[in-house]
Amino acid sequence: MKITEKKRIRNSEKYMSHINEGGKANIGVAITAEVARKLQEIGFKTLLSGESLVPAPKFGPVSKFNVNGKDVPQKDKPKETVYRQQHWSWTDWGGNSHSRTVDIPYQRYPRKWIPAPWVELMIVQSGENKFVIAGDTITKGQTEETDIVHRINLMLAIFKQAEIFQENLERYEVPRTVKLGWDILPEGEMPWETFKHHLTPVLNSKSKGKKIIIAERLETISKYNPDFHAIGDNGYQGYIIFGFTRENLYIFENAEYGNATYVFEGDWEQLSKMTKAEIIASNIHKHRFVHLDGWKRQIAELFPHHTDKKIS
Repeated sequence: MKITEKKRIRNSEKYMSHINEGGKANIGVAITAEVARKLQEIGFKTLLSGESLVPAPKFGPVSKFNVNGKDVPQKDKPKETVYRQQHWSWTDWGGNSHSRTVDIPYQRYPRKWIPAPWVELMIVQSGENKFVIAGDTITKGQTEETDIVHRINLMLAIFKQAEIFQENLERYEVPRTVKLGWDILPEGEMPWETFKHHLTPVLNSKSKGKKIIIAERLETISKYNPDFHAIGDNGYQGYIIFGFTRENLYIFENAEYGNATYVFEGDWEQLSKMTKAEIIASNIHKHRFVHLDGWKRQIAELFPHHTDKKIS
């Protein structure tokens, strides 16, 4: 996946979502005439495979951190007294020169030292094509997120682009998003053990920790015995609908970590064609439950007459 028109990213999740856990990749750019000129500007001589260097600090904050490391203020801790030196010089009334160095106290937050990553850029070749890559091969789920983000930001700072390649330097074929209609699963009571198999494609792209949390939410709603489920990615991309027609309730639960649960009454199909922004702006949802402590209780209060029985 190619990243352009960004000066810096905060996290790599959406750029790595097409890579399976344990998958290996390289962060870099293909060498074009423009990239080659930039490589020579930062100090590369031959542009032959195997040539490498650590970019100088002069290319901005990211390259400066890459070489020098940095102190990060710990604003969750009380300030402390530290000192800086200052040199004073003066001439007295008699024309005599004097000078001294003094320590001046001031208050600041404690600093945490983050060592320099010291990521090298290296020229590599695959077939007829040359690339410059940042550091060695990364592994999704094992390489630290901060390391991945730093490498991408280093490429963006120097080349104004970055790309995530396969381990063999082939480009990933990232599937295009295709808008599909809702897939209405068979009506009637569907036990969780049966329903969860339909969610495999939805959950497979999530990390292990997020997969557990999302599955637990979906299982919680399923125990109230919806009479239909719908999976789709129309206006409410990523949402799964639990239909409780007897109660005239339709629960829209998102398969993305961190999104809220929406509860509607009425024509769920028409509602599902609206975007989330349209839904929120028109305030037509009956409830909006944020995924925090108390979420399970809020779901339970929708079904006051439900007898809590073990999920089959």
